[in-house]
Amino acid sequence: MDPLQILAFAAAAAAIASAGMRTTPPLRMVGMFAAVLVAAYGVVAGPAWLALAAGLALAAHAWRLLEARAMVERLANAEAPQPTALFALARQERCPADTVLFRKDETGDAMFLIVEGWVELVEIGKRLGPGQILGEVAMVVPSHKRSLTAKTVTPVTLARMTKRDMELTALQNPAFGFAMLRLVSRRLSDDVARLEAELARTKKD
Repeated sequence: MDPLQILAFAAAAAAIASAGMRTTPPLRMVGMFAAVLVAAYGVVAGPAWLALAAGLALAAHAWRLLEARAMVERLANAEAPQPTALFALARQERCPADTVLFRKDETGDAMFLIVEGWVELVEIGKRLGPGQILGEVAMVVPSHKRSLTAKTVTPVTLARMTKRDMELTALQNPAFGFAMLRLVSRRLSDDVARLEAELARTKKD
């Protein structure tokens, strides 16, 4: 096997290896290595357009790798976009006062951003207003069950994001996934604190 054939096989092997990788940095690095090999083959054996195409692929992989690293740095510095920003293109709907948005123990298929108005979480008497998100916990827990009932206190405008939309958004924008993880973790922590406080009050009584 001559050196050109070895180069071609190595480039093909690197390209195949990159297709099987699940995490971005290794995928980009192997993709860059494959592009370098293809560019070298194009320079030595031709045609020239092959080397040019491989050079463009190398530049694209390098750019995406830098983007991924920059995103990780933003996440580490708590500068990731808030989940509310991802509702910009979500479908909005109006609901009159005293509308039950969802009931406890129902299966949830959407979460909501309150654009205008107020919503009450009935079981705990907590009110949520503009800029706050509700229904997100049911999107991520295995049972997808609602933990509380939500009812409008005033006429409200809501931006609605389905579970499918959330999953696609998280795949396209990993920073959104991290922001959602923080949001759900905070909400679950609040629920645990509330239950512990109720248990302490019950013991005192």
